[in-house]
Amino acid sequence: MSQEYKAKCKKCEREFFIRQEDADFYKSIGVGDPTLCPNCRYQRRLINRNEWNLYQRKCDATGEQIISIYRSDAPFPVYKQSAWWADNWDPLSFGQEIDFSRSFFEQFYELSLKVPHLAVFNKESINSEYTNQSGNNKDCYLVVASNACEKCMYGNWYQAGCFLCGDCYDVEKSELCYECLNIMRCYKCAFSRDIADCTNCQFSRDLKGCSDCFGCVGLRNRQYYYFNTRLSKEEYQAKMGQITWTREFIEEMNSKARKFSLNVPHKFYHGSKNIDFSGDYIEFAKNVHSSFNCKHAENLAYAQDAWWSKDSWDVTEVFSQRSYECQGCVVANSIGMRSCWDTHDSYYSDMCFGSSDLFGCFGLRQKHYCIFNKQYTKEEYGKLKARLIEHMRKTGEWGEYFPASLTPFAYNESVAQDYFPLTKEQVVAMGLTWHDKNAKDYKTTLTAKALPKTIQEVDETIIKQVIRCSSQESEETKAQYLNCVTAYAIIPMELELYRTMNLPLPFKCFPCRRQDRFALRNPRTLWNRECSCGGEDSDNGNYRNQALHFHGKSHCRHEVNTSYSFDRPEIVYREVCYQAEVG
Repeated sequence: MSQEYKAKCKKCEREFFIRQEDADFYKSIGVGDPTLCPNCRYQRRLINRNEWNLYQRKCDATGEQIISIYRSDAPFPVYKQSAWWADNWDPLSFGQEIDFSRSFFEQFYELSLKVPHLAVFNKESINSEYTNQSGNNKDCYLVVASNACEKCMYGNWYQAGCFLCGDCYDVEKSELCYECLNIMRCYKCAFSRDIADCTNCQFSRDLKGCSDCFGCVGLRNRQYYYFNTRLSKEEYQAKMGQITWTREFIEEMNSKARKFSLNVPHKFYHGSKNIDFSGDYIEFAKNVHSSFNCKHAENLAYAQDAWWSKDSWDVTEVFSQRSYECQGCVVANSIGMRSCWDTHDSYYSDMCFGSSDLFGCFGLRQKHYCIFNKQYTKEEYGKLKARLIEHMRKTGEWGEYFPASLTPFAYNESVAQDYFPLTKEQVVAMGLTWHDKNAKDYKTTLTAKALPKTIQEVDETIIKQVIRCSSQESEETKAQYLNCVTAYAIIPMELELYRTMNLPLPFKCFPCRRQDRFALRNPRTLWNRECSCGGEDSDNGNYRNQALHFHGKSHCRHEVNTSYSFDRPEIVYREVCYQAEVG
């Protein structure tokens, strides 16, 4: 049995545990124990990540108007994609000597103010200017952390060949899907989550290998089911043929499906095919601890959105190998990296690509053996690297991530506001910045209420309209949707998706839709609670569904570590009880 010991977070002052596995990893890469708890470490990484706040500003290389994740008042130059990747400027020209009388982070920050920044992180994509932290996409619009997809829009984590999907989160190898979360290899599905290998399913949850299912939960390899009731092909098609797809109908079915779902057991986590893990939204993983949205992973801890990763601790939005405290990276054998792709054996660098053996570098491409953007020989680099690590140990910087005070983003511009929401007063009290966004003054031509009821009533002129978001219709909804941009337009690709799927136009702008979708996912927090199954207290027992109204009833008593807090209404089963009941 592994040993663990307590530590105290220097930020929130809460106690947290360091497992023996954690200590072994820290020792193996040469860093000390963390000074912050896992949540505060995660928050610190997220403060350095802006995904959705895009601004119009000038390119400092060409003078053109561009879209950027940096505001026009940023204290450093910002280049559009083609200008940043051009050969007419040299990142090494900004190189500086190491000053061992000063802190590392202070010197790195000075360097970062001089080197041009990429307007958005968007690599090797075609006609996808409005995408961020993404690569290898074609004809995509407003997607983040997405790769190798085509004609996808408004969402996160479209991966591995998705085609014409909209308003989704965590979608892999899927086509023609809308308002779906956590799906894989699906076709023409809508308003569904946690499904795999499904076709033509709507308002459903936890399906595998199903087709033509509506409002269903927990089915396996089924066809023609309506709210878990088997219908003949003719009955099902007749029922579907009676539907008029309006926004009111969608809202009604979403509500009905949520209520119906509460009567069917939920597995204590989302995912499958895992060995020795804790966390949620995990697939094909082994020895993964306290992690979320991780797939094809092995030996991870305190990781979020880490796919195809191995032997890494405290990594966020990565494809990583043997790395620590990295964010937004494709890296190996690295520590303290942010927004670096195809880079290995490097430390505390930002916005570097196709490089190795970097330390404290910014904006390098295909470079090796550099410190603070200054080129060294392999032998010189090795000696200075050792000396700089020792210097950072003395200053207490080695093993820490970039300080929150050095982020280029205001707190409410960063993803930290999604997972660790704070008020302006709280942010300022922390010594961080807050951006008061300018009031929008769009001249709208339509209100959401005036939109056609069905997609059949919509003609091509809709793409010329400026639609007032329905969240602006009352003070209550205005207060609820603080990121509302007040108005929105329908783009041609989006209209194509709605017509193909027979769906009505949305009533809300994209940030409001995103907020609604974000609320459907379980929080990235774990609680201990008892399995709700009323079956025998044995792994070999025969389990029956006695938990439809489980409060106060006898449970199987086994405890699970789950993202379903104990006060939520879902029926939550441990793995063995769930498999016996649902399969």
